[in-house]
Amino acid sequence: MCLAQRVMSSLLQVIAGTAIVFFVPGYALVTMLFPRRGELDPEYDVVYRLALGMGLSIVIAILVGFALNSISSEDQGYVYAGPLWTVLLSLTAVFVFVGWYRGAYPSLGAVHPSLYRPLKPRTVAGTRLSGTRDIRLEGRLVSERETLLGEIKGLLGKSSSSNPRRKLYYRRRMDRARERVEEINAELDRVRKGGS
Repeated sequence: MCLAQRVMSSLLQVIAGTAIVFFVPGYALVTMLFPRRGELDPEYDVVYRLALGMGLSIVIAILVGFALNSISSEDQGYVYAGPLWTVLLSLTAVFVFVGWYRGAYPSLGAVHPSLYRPLKPRTVAGTRLSGTRDIRLEGRLVSERETLLGEIKGLLGKSSSSNPRRKLYYRRRMDRARERVEEINAELDRVRKGGS
C-alpha cells in the first residue's frame, strides 16, 4: 500500500469517526423523536435539528464510553475504538429504524415502494384550550399543508411514468397527500372557529 492510499484511508477514518461521534447518532435520535418536518420550529427546523443532533451525539458518545468503561475489566484498561463504534452504530441503526417506523423517512419510498411509511395524522382534540386560538398549532398545520402541496406538485410529474407499478405508487401517494390536505383544512377551520 502506497503512502497516498494510507493517507486517504486515515483521512476517511477520521471523517467517519468524527461524524459518528459528533453528529449521526444524535441526528437520528432527533429525527426519531420528531419525525415531522417543521415540528421543532416552522421556520428554523433544520437549524434546530442540526444543533440538537450535534449536542445529543456528544452526550450519547460520552454515555456509551462511560458504560463501556464500567463493564470492561481492569486488565483491558480504557475503551477501544471497535466496541465504541459498534455500540454507536447499533444505537444509530435502532434510532433510524424506529424513526422510519414512525414515518420520518418518506423519501425511502422512491428507493422501493414497500419502504414508504406515511406519517400518522395528527389529532386536534386536547391540544387547544377551550375558547382560545392555538397559534402554534395553526402554524404547524399551515406548514404541513404547504409541505404536502409541494409534495403533490412533485408527484404529479412522477405519476406520468410509463411503468404501471410506479404510476400506481405515485398516484396512491398523491391521493394520501390530498386526503391529508383536506383533513388539515378541516382542522384549520375548527382551530380558527374555536378562537374567534
